[in-house]
Amino acid sequence: MAEYTQSIAIASSFLSFLSNVLKVNSFGTFYSLVQDSVKNYGQLCPINNQVGSITGSFRDSMLTILEYHFPKDCSSILRRQVDLDNKFPFATVYEIGKIMKDMDLSKAPGPDGLCASIIHELFDVNKEKFTSLMNECINTATFPDLWKQASVALIPKEGKDLSFPSAYRPICLLSTWGKILDKILSRRLVSELEKEGKLHKNQFGFRSGRSTLNALQLFKNSVHSSKVNKHVTLAISLDMSNAFNSVEWRDVITALYEDGVSEYLVFSTTDFLNNRKIVDTNLLLNFNYGKGVPQGCCLGPSTLAYNRRSP
Repeated sequence: MAEYTQSIAIASSFLSFLSNVLKVNSFGTFYSLVQDSVKNYGQLCPINNQVGSITGSFRDSMLTILEYHFPKDCSSILRRQVDLDNKFPFATVYEIGKIMKDMDLSKAPGPDGLCASIIHELFDVNKEKFTSLMNECINTATFPDLWKQASVALIPKEGKDLSFPSAYRPICLLSTWGKILDKILSRRLVSELEKEGKLHKNQFGFRSGRSTLNALQLFKNSVHSSKVNKHVTLAISLDMSNAFNSVEWRDVITALYEDGVSEYLVFSTTDFLNNRKIVDTNLLLNFNYGKGVPQGCCLGPSTLAYNRRSP
């Protein structure tokens, strides 16, 4: 960190340093979206809570919505003290550089306020130390607590009764630091699951080289085959409500253990899930939740797509 601090200090001023990193207002589009949806901070409809009463303040409304979307009814998973003795595939400077290059620099930052452009600058100052930091996190199966904190913006769903918590779509704003470590782990987990055939052959979402177009083609082929053979085709459509926020942490970890996934990935995924929270300094919110994965992370879709039964 001393070298990062020195880099900032030698700039003519901190503002000039930032001006070199942020050429434009990176967050304009996102904040415009939120501002258009929820007009002013502190204004939110009274919400019907679970006991049948109406919330009386913005903070109470926010808490009621968070409790709906981020359940607390699951016991936490215990973190282990781990030292893998560097027996895992190291992240490389090239890999992290590629992750940084692929990042959308216009994304809003997490609670720490450090946007991707600033983290990119820190990486450029000393790429080896930056990479060493990520590898040390993996070696000790540590996903730092500050990197697991999220800010949440609530986007009202069009045409819904805004007095109900289900009428809001929570958008998690995550730490850029955490996004990088998350991406490193996700790549390794997906690669291992694909290699060992642990993802179902009909799983199209959240997989490289697959999309809804592949699923539609499979469905079309099935219908065509049925018509040729003069069979009747029936289709059932299911929509899983609140899928991301309903993932049971213990089920994920148990499935990884049962399928023999590498220990460093099991331990790291365990700590990635454990002790996640939503914070808001203005509302004095420090909200821990006990199941689900934040939308916007990479390990979230990976765990959601994971099926422990081989095809």
